[in-house]
Amino acid sequence: MIRHIVIIYFRKDAYADYLSLMEKTKPLINSIPGIISYKIFQNTSKYVPKDINSIGVEIIFKDKDALDLFMTNPKHYEANALFERYMAEPPYMV
Repeated sequence: MIRHIVIIYFRKDAYADYLSLMEKTKPLINSIPGIISYKIFQNTSKYVPKDINSIGVEIIFKDKDALDLFMTNPKHYEANALFERYMAEPPYMV
């Protein structure tokens, strides 16, 4: 199994309910083969800047081939398009 975690930063002034927005990505992501689980959670770390809402995403894949398929799958890009315009600069916490 491969665990893929992304922490996304959103501008607080751009949208009110990021968790609900991210929930809309679930049907798209879950339609990609090789995904065991897809979870979305509020990032409550004390290191998140005050003007940012932060969401964590955890995807578990059955193997590296499934992760590689996901990274190039059109459904992945379609899911990202639902929320990209609300992302902060920088958009990700590394």
